[in-house]
Amino acid sequence: MKKLLPVLLASLLLSQAAFGQIKETSGKPIAEIFTDFHVNFNDTTKHTGFDLNRAYFGYQFLPEGNFSAKIIVNIGSPDELAEGSKPRRYAYFREASLAWANDKLTIAMGITGTRMFSFQQTFWGKRYIANTYQSINGYGFVADLGIAVDYIINDILRADLTVMNGEGYSDLQIDDNVRTSLGFTIAPVKQIAIRVYGDIQRQKGLWQPVAVGFLGYKNDYFYIGGEISYKSNIDLVKGHHAWGVSATGGFSPSEKIEVFGRYDYSSSVVLKNDFYKWNYLNDGSFAVIGIQYTFSPNVKLALDYQGRYPYAPANKVTDLIYLNALFKF
Repeated sequence: MKKLLPVLLASLLLSQAAFGQIKETSGKPIAEIFTDFHVNFNDTTKHTGFDLNRAYFGYQFLPEGNFSAKIIVNIGSPDELAEGSKPRRYAYFREASLAWANDKLTIAMGITGTRMFSFQQTFWGKRYIANTYQSINGYGFVADLGIAVDYIINDILRADLTVMNGEGYSDLQIDDNVRTSLGFTIAPVKQIAIRVYGDIQRQKGLWQPVAVGFLGYKNDYFYIGGEISYKSNIDLVKGHHAWGVSATGGFSPSEKIEVFGRYDYSSSVVLKNDFYKWNYLNDGSFAVIGIQYTFSPNVKLALDYQGRYPYAPANKVTDLIYLNALFKF
C-alpha cells in the first residue's frame, strides 16, 4: 500500500506526457473533521464526553487536461480496532486514486469510493452526525481498491460500474474474489431522484448479493427520502439474509437553519428450526432528530437526539444528546 501513491503519481505524469505538454499544474487541499460532545442518559459513566469521529486530510492534483489524482489519509478511531487491541489512533489511506474524465465519462482507479451509498449520503447531507444505514449495518464499504466508472447517459439517467477487491479501504489483501456493482441514478425532474444499486461477490463458493433502492424528493425548503436494502449470506453463512429501511427528511425555516429527522429499521430472517432471527442481537431501530445551523459551507453545528432501540429485550435502549460539529474545505 505504501508503494501505491508513487505508482499513481508516476502514471499520471507519464499519461500527461503522452497526451501533450503540461502547461499548468494546479490542485486543492482536502480536509474534513467530525467532532462532538454527547451525553448518554442510560450510562453516563462510559459514554459521555467529547469524541473525534473523523479527521482526514489530503490533496487533489489537477494538472491541465483530463487526468487528476487524489490522496486522502484518514486518522482512524480507536473504536474501529479489533476487540482486545491497545487503544490508539492510526492512519490509513482513505483514497489514493488516479482518474480520467471528460464531459460524460469518469474512470477512477486505485483506492476510490464505492457507489453503494454515496448518493444517499449526499442526499442525507449529515454524515458528520450519523453514518449511512448500509455502513452501520455492515452492507459494504465507503471506499475500496479497484476501478470505478461513471457515465452520464443523458440529463435524466446516469450509470456507474465498479469492480473492487471487496475488502474495504483498510484491509487491502489480495485474494481470488472481486466485488462487482452496477447502479443507475434517475432524475425524471429536478426535484426527484431515484437510485437503484446492486452488487455481488463470490467467496468460498457462496454468492453474496446486495440490493439497494432509494427514492427522494428535495427542493429549496424541504426534502424527504427513503430506501430499502437487502444483503444475502452474510458472514459467509448460507441463509444469513438481512434487510432494512431508512427514511430521512427535513425542512429549512431560514437559509441557515434546518430541522431534520431520520429513522432506520434493520431486521434479519429466521432460519429453519430456529425461534429467533439469526441476527436478532444486532437488529433494531435507530432514530435521529435535531436542528442544524450552517455558519458557512465549511462549518456546521447540530444539536440532536439519537436513540437506539434494539430488537432483543436483553439489550438496553440508549438515549443520547449530541452537539455535533463539522469543519471541511
